[in-house]
Amino acid sequence: MLKVLIADDEKKVCQLIEKLVCWQKLGMQIIATAENGIDALERIREHHPDIVITDIRMPGYDGLDLIRLGKEASPRTEFIIISGYRHFEYAQSAIRYGVSAYILKPVKKEELTGALKKLGNKFREKNQQLTYEEQIRLTLKTDEETLRQAFLSDLVYRRNKDLLACPLGQIRHEFHFSFSPGCFAMAILKMDCHALGNMENLRFMSDKARSILERLLADFVCEYEIANVGSTFYLLLNFEEGQKSNVRRQLKYFLDEIRIQGDILEGFSATMALGTICHEPSGLDASLKNARLWIEERLVAGTGKLFEGEFPRYGSFPESPLFVEFNQKMTQALESLEVSPVREAVMELKKNLLSRPGITGHEILQMAKEACNLYLFSMRNFQIPIEENFGESFFTGADNCSSSEELFHYLIHRVTSSYEKAAALKRQDENRPVRMAKRYVADHYQEPLTLEQVSLVAGLSPAYLSTVFKKDTGMTFLEYLSKIRMDAAKRLLKETNRTVADICGLVGYNDVRHFTKTFTKYSGLKPNEYRKLYS
Repeated sequence: MLKVLIADDEKKVCQLIEKLVCWQKLGMQIIATAENGIDALERIREHHPDIVITDIRMPGYDGLDLIRLGKEASPRTEFIIISGYRHFEYAQSAIRYGVSAYILKPVKKEELTGALKKLGNKFREKNQQLTYEEQIRLTLKTDEETLRQAFLSDLVYRRNKDLLACPLGQIRHEFHFSFSPGCFAMAILKMDCHALGNMENLRFMSDKARSILERLLADFVCEYEIANVGSTFYLLLNFEEGQKSNVRRQLKYFLDEIRIQGDILEGFSATMALGTICHEPSGLDASLKNARLWIEERLVAGTGKLFEGEFPRYGSFPESPLFVEFNQKMTQALESLEVSPVREAVMELKKNLLSRPGITGHEILQMAKEACNLYLFSMRNFQIPIEENFGESFFTGADNCSSSEELFHYLIHRVTSSYEKAAALKRQDENRPVRMAKRYVADHYQEPLTLEQVSLVAGLSPAYLSTVFKKDTGMTFLEYLSKIRMDAAKRLLKETNRTVADICGLVGYNDVRHFTKTFTKYSGLKPNEYRKLYS
């Protein structure tokens, strides 16, 4: 028998948990209770229980300290947290410590029993106490689950669409579904929260979704399967015609419970969509498409809702005059190598798009993704390299935005930060010939120099070097050469006793009269006057 310790500062809660579960049936026994963290830790050290069910807030040691110290004293002990609070920091810490379950008060019998069953199986597998029959059953169950998940995965990724047209009996046999004639539908649960980027948090919420769904749907459907891609959960449903209203109600309960559980994660929101109901598996593809459109609608309608029914309409914005105009402005902005025109182009797109009456979430998301595609295409066209997998990571991030404001903020941030880095590298690359020209002038200004001569060193035509040189320095090549020579002449006049004629030759001039005229124009003083004033 697995040993269980219950710890809660409310004696009534301890008594409730004791009576809530049929412990003997689960192969467990309660070996002690505690009403504060200090006593609970003593009992852990004394009894080394397999499972501790503890409140997260207790006198002495709170639940988090108890987990940490309890794990040190008894490493194999598993913890179930019971909490009446939805504190983000507590929940995050508990998940990091690897708690087996995080259950919110009031404690539900089904939820607690489910968590205990899962732990019981885990201990038995660890201890290799499964009978031969149980091992065979577990292997078969794993194989069946793999096949069912493969069927749902193919549906989600639109692979093997011909499979949906197969007879119901064939699908049942090949994929181990217990489908019955009646209704079929796809539903989607979308969780939005930056904390779900953490795999521990996502695994925690995924386990919650599966356990809640099993509890709420089991009595109302003939068959169901769930699979998640990141924080998007896909539900395949099969139910009798007379259960339509019950299934809708249970899905609403499911959404409400997920939202409550998700409150422990900062900024969490959830949305659900039930696709069109069909009477053959062949209609599941259309049902899934409809559910996806409704999930995208949260960008304008808000999160926390259950959407259902036929999605009214959607258009194709990449072919619209709005996108054509954006295309032109964005392309021009990207040629400038300046960030502000790029930001302004996207901001104008946002303003024009969101002001359109009846705009749908699908159209907004489609436009944001097309803007990303345009950015990628233009950067390739301009031969400006950007980070690898930019498009793939952007699309994933865009799908996880829960409002149009968040989506455009994300689009602007990703594009401008990427462009800023890429443009800086491009400018640096374009300035290399100018830097080479400057270096050559600095080393050879004493010699007769021409633009043609320096352009050979820089590897550009004289005309193009002249253009980029003026853009970089604000001066023509000859103006820059004169500046370098005059600066050298100033140093020689201040620091040496050489004659003006000598200095004239040392800085690349062979005509003293021309040198004097140029120096006077540049400094406002004749060479001898400059020496008297500054030497």
